[in-house]
Amino acid sequence: MDRLLSLSQAARMVGVPRRLLQQHIQEGRIHAFEGHIRMSELRKAYPQADSDRSGMVEKVQRIREAALFKSMPDGRVKTEQLTTELQRARVELARVQDELDSYRHLVAETEERLLELQERCDTRQAMMLGTLVGWFMNQLKLREGK
Repeated sequence: MDRLLSLSQAARMVGVPRRLLQQHIQEGRIHAFEGHIRMSELRKAYPQADSDRSGMVEKVQRIREAALFKSMPDGRVKTEQLTTELQRARVELARVQDELDSYRHLVAETEERLLELQERCDTRQAMMLGTLVGWFMNQLKLREGK
């Protein structure tokens, strides 16, 4: 699932003024959805888009740490806090799984496009592209084992 970002969040992630993003939307360089930008759209226009730059990661981490270390007088962690932390972990896991699925789709599409390109090349180019495809597939296999 592709994350929707407000214009302000998107601007912070790429380090540009909000008005510049608005201008890009008006020019059709970036597509918006009801005043929001999909993360994938933002990355197309700004490959350097960094979700950590928005400051939300640090904010969420501070909230998690504060919730985790609140405890009862006898030192036991409150059940409600653990439940909340577990729910947050589930949400984060779902987000990471969605992101992983997106990358898997990208890898499959990249492989498909490379193979299509290889079919249209002359013999020498096809051999060079075959070497690249072989390396790419080998790298995928190595990473699957981790």
